[in-house]
Amino acid sequence: MKQEKNMTAKSRAKSFSYATNGLLQLFRLEPNAKLHVLATVAVVVAGFIRHVSKWQWVALVFAVGLVWITEALNTCIEKLCDFCCGNKFHPSIKVIKDISAAAVLLAAIVSLVTGIIVFFF
Repeated sequence: MKQEKNMTAKSRAKSFSYATNGLLQLFRLEPNAKLHVLATVAVVVAGFIRHVSKWQWVALVFAVGLVWITEALNTCIEKLCDFCCGNKFHPSIKVIKDISAAAVLLAAIVSLVTGIIVFFF
């Protein structure tokens, strides 16, 4: 029998609390998150200095968000893999973690190209 989720204001507040805690954990556990903060601040400052248009802001927000989302998912995948293999090396886990890290790299490249288009063309 499927259990229905409680949709009260209190349960939704708990969900937001868990998500906020997840963001805090991301900042504590992932050194790259600090680099993403610096890049995000740089993009926002550059956007204000260059007076980018509304649609350019949309592109920048999506680009920055893509990097943050992939970094969060990459961190989750890495932690789950480490947990499942007891922090011991396993060739298949290495492949999984490398591909997960590649997703962040691809997101960063897409974001960089987006920034180049917005700021220089």
